[in-house]
Amino acid sequence: MFTPKPEELDIWFPYPSSPPSSQVPSRLPGITYASSAALATALKDNHVKWHAYFNDLGFHNHASHHLVAVYALGAGGPLIEAAYQTHVAYMRPAFESPEPIDEKNFWVHLGKREFYNSYLEFFRAQLRDKDMVDVLEDYVFSFKANIGGSGIEGEPHMLPRFYAALAHPMIHIGCGLEFGFFGLVAEGLAQAATHRDQGKELVPNSLFQQPGDSSSRSVSRLSALIPSLSLRKRPSASGRTASHGEKTRAPHAFTILARVLANSAFSAAEIGLPLPEGSSPFDLVTEKAGSALAELAAEWAADMDGEGATSITIQKKIEELAWMNAIIYGVAGWGGRDRSPTRQYNADFFFMHLVTSSLFLPSFAAYLSPRSTALLLQTYFVMSLAWYVARGRPALPIREFYEATTSKPSPPSLGSEGPAAAKDTLTPDDAAANPWLPIIQTTLTHPGEHVCKLQRALMHNATVYGTRDAGHFTGTELEGAELLDGTLFIRVAGLTADRLGWMKEGQEQGEWDRAGF
Repeated sequence: MFTPKPEELDIWFPYPSSPPSSQVPSRLPGITYASSAALATALKDNHVKWHAYFNDLGFHNHASHHLVAVYALGAGGPLIEAAYQTHVAYMRPAFESPEPIDEKNFWVHLGKREFYNSYLEFFRAQLRDKDMVDVLEDYVFSFKANIGGSGIEGEPHMLPRFYAALAHPMIHIGCGLEFGFFGLVAEGLAQAATHRDQGKELVPNSLFQQPGDSSSRSVSRLSALIPSLSLRKRPSASGRTASHGEKTRAPHAFTILARVLANSAFSAAEIGLPLPEGSSPFDLVTEKAGSALAELAAEWAADMDGEGATSITIQKKIEELAWMNAIIYGVAGWGGRDRSPTRQYNADFFFMHLVTSSLFLPSFAAYLSPRSTALLLQTYFVMSLAWYVARGRPALPIREFYEATTSKPSPPSLGSEGPAAAKDTLTPDDAAANPWLPIIQTTLTHPGEHVCKLQRALMHNATVYGTRDAGHFTGTELEGAELLDGTLFIRVAGLTADRLGWMKEGQEQGEWDRAGF
């Protein structure tokens, strides 16, 4: 098994780079040279010592996701190291694959976890020798990587693999893109190659361009002024040239979501849910309703066809996805609270991943061609819808959610029992003048690796979309959408903190809910 030399690891895991665009999440103060060094050191150690899957069921090594999230929230070096050690405790040592992977046998061993290390070595070589964007395009978004071609038996379906297992390969690659870690990009691509092609029914072959199409990615990238990312060049912020032609009208994501909610064909009874333990509801949904969901996603993506994938349109689509997945996790979780042992909030483990994965859409959009970005957004949208149906297509009681939840959550240690405010303090009765600050403080030291990822995603959405007022979404078909405002994200963050535990403030650690709806 090939182990990179220390100087090579410095290339794969340098100190974190700046965000690749203004749309990518900003980082909180607290980052220092020492914390950057601690992050890079831990990621190098993880890359060399530990396997991507820590058991025979294919459960994922989450160390890197945890570490980059707390780093971005301002964690210091000792906290980053402490977070890493919580993962070392369960890791499986890296092991040699049965044989090396090269261009000839790359397509032969897809979906085989035992070949992870060979795929990792393959992608390290690809990223060393080629532009990183070209590697992503060639091995995830291209016709060949999904439909196949000469010398390839069957259809590789690399894009469905990219979304497999609750989008873990996508999240992993997204971490690499956002922070400039080529090693994480290589790991994420190797993970995609070793996942099964889950959800391939959601990704029709018609979405992929034949080689030699006149609207090839090289022309698209040049015209859109997309930055090139390679080991020899750092990315810069980018924008896309908007088309001034007539745009195709497409329904809002909320309208598509409302149609899924209203159509009995997507009901649990019609799909055949729930299933016995050990069976995959997601697989059943894609088998029975995959084509119908793909058609709805195509309708939503119609305004990104041809020259429609402009910077403005892409930003609009990313916002729709961020709101939709926060509603699915937050509003449905509150509406289905009786399914949780707490009877207060159903913090669904699966819906949580829809929120955490949406955080990386701006990082992908900063580098991919407009065509591939449109393909990413359309297929991510349909994947999100499929998980919504697979978890039982829960109700979305937006009005009741807003009436029952608070936009000023505070930890249990703050309130009437806290120290009295000094004379002349402004708003002395306000337990948390900025409710995000205690949320972030308790999140940083929470040992659950998904908590920091989720709260960071919700905080980013609040930062970018927090000024949206009630009425902004008037006109969609989703009941209650006109009531949505930018406080959605802090309301959901507060519910999550209550469910998972304000541990820094003395509460016991809570658990994610898996009972469904």
